[in-house]
Amino acid sequence: MDGKKYFDYYLKAMEIRKTPEIESAIDNQTKLSKETKALMSKRYEIEDKLLELYYSISVDGFDKSIFDSNELPEHERLMQINALWAADDPRINAMKEKLSQSGKQDEISKLEEEYGKVLFEFFTAMIKLDSALNESREKLFSPEYKAKLKEYANNGVLLYFLETPDAPILSNDITLDDTIESFSFNDFISLKTLLCAFLTVENPSPSMSRKITDVYSVIDCLECEQYCSAARTIFALLESEHKNCSSAMDNYFTLDKKFRKGEQRAERIQQLLDSLKTQEYYSQVWDMVNPMYRDILNSKSNSFVDRNAIVHGDYYSKKMDIGKNDVIKLILLFINMRIISDHIQLYCEMFQKTLNYTEILLTQKLKKTKK
Repeated sequence: MDGKKYFDYYLKAMEIRKTPEIESAIDNQTKLSKETKALMSKRYEIEDKLLELYYSISVDGFDKSIFDSNELPEHERLMQINALWAADDPRINAMKEKLSQSGKQDEISKLEEEYGKVLFEFFTAMIKLDSALNESREKLFSPEYKAKLKEYANNGVLLYFLETPDAPILSNDITLDDTIESFSFNDFISLKTLLCAFLTVENPSPSMSRKITDVYSVIDCLECEQYCSAARTIFALLESEHKNCSSAMDNYFTLDKKFRKGEQRAERIQQLLDSLKTQEYYSQVWDMVNPMYRDILNSKSNSFVDRNAIVHGDYYSKKMDIGKNDVIKLILLFINMRIISDHIQLYCEMFQKTLNYTEILLTQKLKKTKK
């Protein structure tokens, strides 16, 4: 793509963005996103403080003395603690005494109260943002635009991360190749912008820090035309999201096997999406992401890239001769996989936390009633 073609692509995209309805949607999404990020930062700040306090208090032997089994799912452990507390079981006194001896009881109590409030505000903000995005996609994406997105996806180019219909893919002057090449023009500036939110996460966890390093590595490899190296790293990022997404409810109601094969993980993700029936958009995206990733994982002949040849170093194979656009397709797949993974993990966490707090409150009310 030359400068003139890119400029034409950019102007068409800007014309779309200046539509009053789209400008309004973007302004609203930006506002809700800022509110959500602020609450998320506050939530993790309090959570880190609480964890630091919890870990500073020794609880050696509590599991054996309190729980029926050392290996219990999270929900069952909560239910057993609630039952012991409601019955004023002497075993709970050991925990209370340990907490009292630490001198940190008041600080923990205050932080837990604050944490519950901020957590509720964060979840509420996240739901508002998600609803705004769903509304935009429902109202602003015409049937023709949705059909074009599916046509692109069938050709290995996933644009389902779009929150407003900015890409001028309905223009007769814009081809699929133009859209792919727009991401690499001018030292991959559009691709870097797209990845910016991922690369600028505040206070990332150790695993997230490694992922960020890998994404930077992918960009460096692209700029140096080291496409196989870039692809290998993206395969690792994709598998990580696939695993995280499939394990969102692991060990909550039942003790689950954490090590699943690709097909088993996909089935688990489908089950989780089916339980979020109101979130149709993410199911639609998954219907495109799943078969594409499955073909790549299994190195099917109709896949645009042969994973086995690249990962296992089949240097005699022409299948290793991938190009820049193949890598960009993989990055778009990763971004779409990421939005599905984030969505499922967030809503599963909402469910778990809400159920936990509800059962704690019910136990408190029942205990007060007995008195």
